[in-house]
Amino acid sequence: MNLTRLAHHHHPRPPHHELRQKSVFDSGDRHIGQLENLYVDDDRNLHFVDVVMSGFLGFGKKHHLVPVEAIAEESPGAVTLTVDQQTVESAPTLSNPHDAPDDDLQRAAREHCGLGAVHSEP
Repeated sequence: MNLTRLAHHHHPRPPHHELRQKSVFDSGDRHIGQLENLYVDDDRNLHFVDVVMSGFLGFGKKHHLVPVEAIAEESPGAVTLTVDQQTVESAPTLSNPHDAPDDDLQRAAREHCGLGAVHSEP
């Protein structure tokens, strides 16, 4: 599926709200990072989010691609995922978070989070 990174002055199509800069919690309510980028289709339907996790003392920042279906709950300042910290840490990483993920990376992220492939209509 052809995706683009949503510009900061645009918002995803409902039912999702602005998610960027929110704290991210895993399924065990542990703070694991921050949500930085949103990846949408041509109709601004949200498909993936970029969860940024920092290493020791904030060094070694990594951008992990997480399917939107892994979001369990959205609150005013936070997002809670259906997966644990280890699953996010081992999720596919974005080498350049300003570029949208290609089909192979999208498929790998979905499979990694146990969501399988999503088939788009022709």
